[in-house]
Amino acid sequence: MKILFSKSAIKFLENLPPKQTEKVRIKIKELFLSVEEKGIIPYKELQIKSLEGSWKNFLRMRIGKIRVIFKIDLRNEELLIYEIDFRGNIYK
Repeated sequence: MKILFSKSAIKFLENLPPKQTEKVRIKIKELFLSVEEKGIIPYKELQIKSLEGSWKNFLRMRIGKIRVIFKIDLRNEELLIYEIDFRGNIYK
């Protein structure tokens, strides 16, 4: 399995302070390892929820005030990170 980031997600991470970037990186790694090794999505442990509306079929992970919107493509064995942003900006 591999992790793919959108350009906007990479740009957001580049502009974050190093401490916050590391927090996000650790949580994404935890998610990746859980899916890769155990084959499960740790909803409660990583505060993950399914999204609705225009984000249907996507999941979001809460990391403090930061939200990570992602999708897991089992057919192609990919973890697709579509968007990373602060809570007030991400759903617009």
